[in-house]
Amino acid sequence: MKADLHVHTTCSDGLLTPEKVVKKAFEINLGAIAITDHDTIDGILPACVEAKKYKGLEVIPGIELSTYHQDQEVHILGYYINYDDFDLKCHLLDLQQSRKNRLEKILTKLNNLNVKIDLNDVYKHSQGASVGRPHIAQALVEKGYVSSIKEAFEKYLGKGKPAYVPREKITPFEAIKLIKKAKGVPVLAHPGLLEDDSIIPELINSGIMGIEVIHKDHTQEDTRYYTKLARERNLLLTGGSDSHGEEPLLLGALDISLEYATKLRETAKFV
Repeated sequence: MKADLHVHTTCSDGLLTPEKVVKKAFEINLGAIAITDHDTIDGILPACVEAKKYKGLEVIPGIELSTYHQDQEVHILGYYINYDDFDLKCHLLDLQQSRKNRLEKILTKLNNLNVKIDLNDVYKHSQGASVGRPHIAQALVEKGYVSSIKEAFEKYLGKGKPAYVPREKITPFEAIKLIKKAKGVPVLAHPGLLEDDSIIPELINSGIMGIEVIHKDHTQEDTRYYTKLARERNLLLTGGSDSHGEEPLLLGALDISLEYATKLRETAKFV
């Protein structure tokens, strides 16, 4: 039996509700699924409630924190977090406000480029509190300014493009502390996508407990390299589709052992 330890829902920038994600996970016979929305925990409870309908499927409470270090994004996953933790909730509210502030600045830049979309155009594509560039991209497609989300990022929203606005973020080291304080297990997400992975030893020294070795955008060489690194440093191995609900649905498309989830669960007992 397999697991998927990296899945997004409509509570951040996914296309499927938490309930639909859980239903799909059961249909393709997954033994465990982690809800890891960007900077929000809103999808966890509805997913857990929905999972009660399906025997043999575990929903792991998780999160993916967007952090920034030396001019590059570093994403930190947190597993088995206490999503009622007060400090965690306060930090997430700050991050969500930062996302909204960024959204307004991006829209101002787009309007100055004679691209006329407003807050309502964007929020209609966001069903959760975590609003981001993918929602702006959807609005651009709907309005006919671009033909695809990919084009929206290449033309307007990507780093270095005319409507790009950097966002205030916590550091990966702060994210590790925050996850551990919420009794969770911090894991480095998709290291193969890092522009510079020389940060990894520093993350290990700061308490990272695992590495996402299997990811849809990792090459076989990436997977082999980070698996070897994780084992040498006695870190947990994790893997996930990073599915946002796109078709064909990526859930379960990767060979991720349920054993990964089991080891995460056992580790979380001692955090």
